[in-house]
Amino acid sequence: MGDDPLAPLNEADLAALIRRETPRLFAVIRCFTEHDDDAEDLLQHLWLIVLDRSHRRDARMPMGAWLHTVALNLGRSHHRRAKRRKWLRLRWAADLPRTSSEGNTVTVADAAGTALWRAVAELPRLQREVLLLRVVEELSTRETALRLGRAEGTVKASLHRALSTLRMYLSPGQR
Repeated sequence: MGDDPLAPLNEADLAALIRRETPRLFAVIRCFTEHDDDAEDLLQHLWLIVLDRSHRRDARMPMGAWLHTVALNLGRSHHRRAKRRKWLRLRWAADLPRTSSEGNTVTVADAAGTALWRAVAELPRLQREVLLLRVVEELSTRETALRLGRAEGTVKASLHRALSTLRMYLSPGQR
């Protein structure tokens, strides 16, 4: 874009920025989360992004506007991921064996043979592993990439493909 890079923030400027902007940014991010803890984690992630990328922002954009944009992007991403995880958990929960009040196992559907598990089992190995690590184990993209020895971009793409395949397989015609 041809913009002059900005100087990285020094420690004093960053500390002042954090004190000044945290309440406003927390309020923005909190709109996208169910719990304060999640919002605090996203806010911490935001400040790491600021520390890492502030020198690359467009010099014409005021710092406050850039921070707001980063907060919105983080919030939207979190909300999308949470929605996907919730959808998958609901599907998996419906397929798991249940125990009756008498202690007998009542199977809603044969857990190993349900449509969801069959669909997961039919995914390519990498997609299946990424899906299980990201959704079931709730590992971060970075942790999943490290565990599988893959790039983070590969993990993100594999998860996207796996979820798209499951959506098509399990609910054709619905989105």
